[in-house]
Amino acid sequence: VDNESPEVYQLLASVRLSQERIEEAKLALEKSMSFWANKDLGDQSMPSYELRISLVKLLLELAEYSKALDVLSDLQQENDEVVDLWYLYGWCYYCMGEGTQDENERIVNWKDARDCLTKCKKLYHKLNTEDEGILQHTKELLQSINSIVQMAPSNAEDNEEVGEEDSWEDFSSDDDAANEQNEDPMEL
Repeated sequence: VDNESPEVYQLLASVRLSQERIEEAKLALEKSMSFWANKDLGDQSMPSYELRISLVKLLLELAEYSKALDVLSDLQQENDEVVDLWYLYGWCYYCMGEGTQDENERIVNWKDARDCLTKCKKLYHKLNTEDEGILQHTKELLQSINSIVQMAPSNAEDNEEVGEEDSWEDFSSDDDAANEQNEDPMEL
């Protein structure tokens, strides 16, 4: 066994997690990351993109959201056209929102999650990805987020972000009709 291999410690973390030995899993992931955490992105000793995606999944299972975001940020710099990247970003922000008691912080995290999951969904279709599980979970998360965030205060900009342009079109149509009749649109 190679004691200097990040893959070995990541595998150990996965085993410990399946054994519900959470603290040991966290320690194994910390050890795994210590081999490459301070290296440049182009360094040949960096684990593969796929291995680091797997690392993020483990970090999320262990609720290590800050570390997961750090790894995702590096992955994004390498290649931001990966469905899993945006799905995991969205899932991370969603979990962070669920884990906080502060309502404003929850909304901010869920808005970030929505942005990432929307990007995931667009990339999924653009790249003709075949992982139906990711698409289905992405849709479920977006539906859940939108049902909550839409009810949050100051959601005027949310409607536009989510793609509810129809409400703006209706408003401008009413506005145009009022202007044609020389009425004050504020009286509507």
